[in-house]
Amino acid sequence: MSGETEAAGAPRSRIDAVTDALAGAAGVALLLMVALTVGNIALRQIATPYHGTFELVGLLAVLVNGLALAAAQRSRTHVAVDLFMTRRPVRVQLVVGAIITTIAAVLFVLLTQQLVSYSLNLRDEGAVTESLRMPFWPMALALAVGVAGLALALVADLLAIRRNLRSSTPEAIW
Repeated sequence: MSGETEAAGAPRSRIDAVTDALAGAAGVALLLMVALTVGNIALRQIATPYHGTFELVGLLAVLVNGLALAAAQRSRTHVAVDLFMTRRPVRVQLVVGAIITTIAAVLFVLLTQQLVSYSLNLRDEGAVTESLRMPFWPMALALAVGVAGLALALVADLLAIRRNLRSSTPEAIW
């Protein structure tokens, strides 16, 4: 039994490591956004601000939001309205949660696939930003990585639901 628990815990640790790495990259992008914005404001006071700040902040915002998705799922910082489900037995909550989480994981895997396809299409077309002429495709690909991280976090939730359903004393995971 301890081998089963240990084996079930191992993928979760790896998933948490991936989630933490994505969140760290999102944090770095956020710091760059802040530094760029503050620097641009300061330069407006004494000189000419740097060119393309709006574009860079927009691209960094894609990274911040996309790469933080998995961390938001793992730490439950997203909005959930569960007035109906909290009144149901824990096993019913877990089964419904498993169904919804499975559907969400499949949808986000499909979204990842489409984002990768979209980024390759952007690369092939040579799509670039207007003023800095930076390619769009790396940001679309980074967004795909963030969405894949979210799908991975949802799989970790499914593993937790499965463990709880097999338990003699299941607990709600939300």
